[in-house]
Amino acid sequence: MADFKFNPALPLPIKFQLKDGQYGNQLTLFIPVESITHLMEYLQNLVDTKSAGGSVYISKEKGTVKTTGVYINSKAFDGDDGFFGNINPQKIENAPNTDELPF
Repeated sequence: MADFKFNPALPLPIKFQLKDGQYGNQLTLFIPVESITHLMEYLQNLVDTKSAGGSVYISKEKGTVKTTGVYINSKAFDGDDGFFGNINPQKIENAPNTDELPF
């Protein structure tokens, strides 16, 4: 079995927390400034390599809409202030460069 070396996509992880907020359950993300451009690159690489079908809830008027998107997963822990965790996915190596012009 080959040794797996984790190569994080972000220099510092994104912190998330799910807790009771002003409008009920609330998801809060804290994205370190050092990680923002890396996150944008990672999301574009996901679009280029791992887009998938899914659905989103728009509002009571429109309901669920099927679309294409990307998934970001993370383990969550149950703490005193609600669920929390960090997001720092595996870097996508050799992703196609879509910034180049075709001519």
